[in-house]
Amino acid sequence: MKAGRWLDHLPPWMAWGAVASTGAYSPAEIAAMAVPILGGALVEWREGSLHRFRRVLEIAALAVFLVNVAARTGVLPTVVNTLFALCGVRLCLPRAEAQRRQLLLMGFLVFLTTAVSTSELDFLLWALVWVSGGALFLMQLNWEKSALLRPGPALPPPFRKAPAWLAAVVVMAAGFFVVLPRLRMGVRGLPLGVHGLAGGRAGLSDVLDLAGGGPIQGGGEVALRIVPGPGQPGFDRAFGLLRAMVLEELDGQRWEVSDATPRNALAQWNEPGPGGPALTAEAFLSPSPLPVIPLPYGQATLSPPEGERLRAGPGASVRWWFPLRRILPLKLRVEPQEGEPERLAGEYRRQLLTRAGPATESALRWSLATAPGDLPPRELAARLSTALRAFRYTLDNPSGGAADPMRDFLERSRAGHCEYFASALAMMLRRRGVPARVAVGYRLGPWIPSGGYFLVTRNEAHSWVEYYDPDLRRWRTEDPTPAAPPSGLGAGSFLSALGRLADSARFAWDRNVVRFSDEDQLAGIEWLQAKVGRAAPDSLREPLRAGLKAAALLAALGALAWGGRALLSRPARGGTGSPGRLPQLRPLLRVAGRERPPGPGETARVWLTGLRDLRPDRSAPLEALAREADAVAYGGGEGTALARLAREEAKAWRRSGRV
Repeated sequence: MKAGRWLDHLPPWMAWGAVASTGAYSPAEIAAMAVPILGGALVEWREGSLHRFRRVLEIAALAVFLVNVAARTGVLPTVVNTLFALCGVRLCLPRAEAQRRQLLLMGFLVFLTTAVSTSELDFLLWALVWVSGGALFLMQLNWEKSALLRPGPALPPPFRKAPAWLAAVVVMAAGFFVVLPRLRMGVRGLPLGVHGLAGGRAGLSDVLDLAGGGPIQGGGEVALRIVPGPGQPGFDRAFGLLRAMVLEELDGQRWEVSDATPRNALAQWNEPGPGGPALTAEAFLSPSPLPVIPLPYGQATLSPPEGERLRAGPGASVRWWFPLRRILPLKLRVEPQEGEPERLAGEYRRQLLTRAGPATESALRWSLATAPGDLPPRELAARLSTALRAFRYTLDNPSGGAADPMRDFLERSRAGHCEYFASALAMMLRRRGVPARVAVGYRLGPWIPSGGYFLVTRNEAHSWVEYYDPDLRRWRTEDPTPAAPPSGLGAGSFLSALGRLADSARFAWDRNVVRFSDEDQLAGIEWLQAKVGRAAPDSLREPLRAGLKAAALLAALGALAWGGRALLSRPARGGTGSPGRLPQLRPLLRVAGRERPPGPGETARVWLTGLRDLRPDRSAPLEALAREADAVAYGGGEGTALARLAREEAKAWRRSGRV
């Protein structure tokens, strides 16, 4: 049973995989959790034991707990780290049955703490692994006890039955999922970290600082998915830029949200142009440190889910009242039409939008050299943007460490990311007397054909410019950033195609499983009723619908009654050699068990001997049957002969008319 000892390592490793799949812990924390169980695997591989160091190992596990408490890592990380330390200690020491069951219990506790903090599709796979692995562990543990009672070589446990059991569990869980009342829980294991657009991971930020650090790292986390309504040509152009907020306060080379910016009345306006039909979409927003809703340009009408509220926020943004804890849908209706003229009210507001300090001198020089003369705002913005697009787009941030990042960007490196291009154009326009500000949000991401939606990740976080045209009294948009090469799921590689398929599977899981609600249950029943009603005459529709409800109720009650009857009428199983433990005896049990049921703890031989007392004329066949039953139960026999004799004896009992 050496292989059976390795099954003891299965529960901790399954729990570790489930924890790693949630993404709630950093790679360093995940690696630290694996150290104790790796040590246990090393001891098992060397076929050793650290029993002499038992106290030292127990003190080490206690130290893990105390260090986590002192470091204030939180209740959940403390519990998880301590359980992994205890699993490692248990794997390094000799183990009896009780200690082996402790390993399963500790692994289950870790799995349970993880299960309440995630609802991703990846975790479903680990749940299936846990169910099948736990079944194998318990099967091995219980099989070893019965194997000790059998003479001859020990037979391996029937591991081949585990897939069928797993399939039955999945089918049963799916049935319960559909019919049971829905419960809504919004739980996250750990809060998300806040990342800016510069000097860190890609993502949305309410601050733009050109002097902020090194290169930008990719951020493939999903920000939102947009499902367009049917039959809407030009949707990708209308939703090409998704504005989250505007930054109007310039301090040196740092842009921030200003308190003087008017609050958004749930409407934005694009530059003047021909209108078009209203566009509809459903946006599925993922949890984010900033509860901001990115919106396309146009007059927007928003329909949040029931119980969720929206508010106007700083920077002309639209926000949730609280940060998201789960993916939420938001229905959009956008009319891409010209809005009402806007007047820059007050001298302070105009000064704010044209304010530029000494740190923008390089932007003024470059703009005068590129577009000299007194030009209208639209022509000036277009000429400066065209010149900036000749620069090189990169995430390496070659000017981030310079004393004057803007001057280095314009005069030396001529390369940078969207923050430099947007900031440069906004500074140039301000120095030339044109009110300008930086808008931050997202570009529309790649189309996922297998899921029927546009995917927007943190990599699509973007900055551009909004400038004020005093002649038309309206804001215009200008994006001076060169086109970036497709990356991530937007690339044309084979791995990108696989990534798109995986993301569509996750999205389908969230839409159809995670957010499956009582409304979906009612919609399913109504759909079924409507199908039945349309196929029937008008006079029979209502009776058929009532009959459908009654049939569903009777079917559920019937299934419950059948299961209870089968459970109550099942013959007592007892120990290893009992009749209930030998499937070959089932034909005879169904026939003769009604007159002479097996007693508690009764072996097959004792029960068959009792049948001989009832049928002395069948003594010889029953004795042969008892010998075969002993051979199968205790000697490792195949059971073919036992099954044949049991069928023949059952036929004989039926012919006699005794049952």
